[in-house]
Amino acid sequence: MSFETPWLAWVSPAAGVLVVALYFYDRARRRQLTRRLGELPVIGKVMATASPRRRAVKVVLQALAASLLVFSLARPQMVGKRNVELRGLDLVIAVDVSKSMLVDDVEATAAMKAKKVPASRLGRARELAVALIDELPEDRIAPVVFAGAAAHFPLTEDHEVAARFLYDLGPADLPGGSNLFEVFRVGRCLLRSDYTDDGMCASIARRGHGGDPLPGQSLDPKDRPKDEVVETKQERGRAIVILTDGGDVDDKTLAEVDKAKQLGIAVFVVGVGTEQGGVVYEVDGDNKRTATPKHTPDGQTVVSKRDDAGMQAITAAGGDEKRYFAEAGRGEVNPKPVAEALRAVNRGLAMKKIDRKQDVFQPFLFAAFMLFVIEALIATRRRRPHPEEQP
Repeated sequence: MSFETPWLAWVSPAAGVLVVALYFYDRARRRQLTRRLGELPVIGKVMATASPRRRAVKVVLQALAASLLVFSLARPQMVGKRNVELRGLDLVIAVDVSKSMLVDDVEATAAMKAKKVPASRLGRARELAVALIDELPEDRIAPVVFAGAAAHFPLTEDHEVAARFLYDLGPADLPGGSNLFEVFRVGRCLLRSDYTDDGMCASIARRGHGGDPLPGQSLDPKDRPKDEVVETKQERGRAIVILTDGGDVDDKTLAEVDKAKQLGIAVFVVGVGTEQGGVVYEVDGDNKRTATPKHTPDGQTVVSKRDDAGMQAITAAGGDEKRYFAEAGRGEVNPKPVAEALRAVNRGLAMKKIDRKQDVFQPFLFAAFMLFVIEALIATRRRRPHPEEQP
């Protein structure tokens, strides 16, 4: 048995002791006051119907009831085990944070207006990614942000951490450009760490010490606590969702997408921005857009447009052109079309044993209530026809 508030369980006997202590204090006080009224033999005849035994029984009942009441407030619980079915995907959500994603050819959402931040493709992409994470509560998420390189976080069931990671890095934190090959490589390695034949995932798996066990812990499944052991019934599905305005879609990138498809990874792309596009500006160290437009080597102002053709080529290489979604850039973001498409991907099944705590305070609370009722029904005086005639 465990308790929601253990310290109350420990102090519950003290409640009964306090009631008994108050009884003895009250009895001593009564005797003191009785002596002031007159001679004890005379007072004894006047108080002949008083029953010290009944009063003692009432005190015992009060003490037990008080202890049970405090004990029930501690919320005693019975701990057991139960099997839980886990269904879902292993999902990489990658957000493009290149300079072109700060183009303001989109409308500000209600959240942007509330925070008083300027409208941008990046702002809408982040909102859409977080909304998508919220739509998929059973999935494990590996967040990735990319530009000329990709930064990633391991697969996690903690959706709050995954969503926060998407906001941690911006254009000033990564090399310039939109390296789509790199983000697909990182996504594939995160989802299929067991596939290392080409040697391209070694740097992803062992870059730094992220995911290392804490002191005293082990990564061996046999060493996990029993409530963390998961039995796989059906292999989890895998998918990559990329939110970007476009990038270099070369043969190398398409070959990487095809490799992901062969490994059973579904590829989805969300195009952010408009077909008309907008001017790309430089950014400062705080990831804020400056007033200086970005220029090409020949001095031309860089204009970025949503690259629908290139992104459709990616989803075609991934096996399904319908997995490309264009984010309208108007009104509020809508994650439901992408979420529905992801739900159509084969979702795995696993069984996990978890602790189950069931409250059992009700019997103790009922017993305390009944003791209080019984105590209230017991009178402190005995019935005597003529108590003043008793010796």
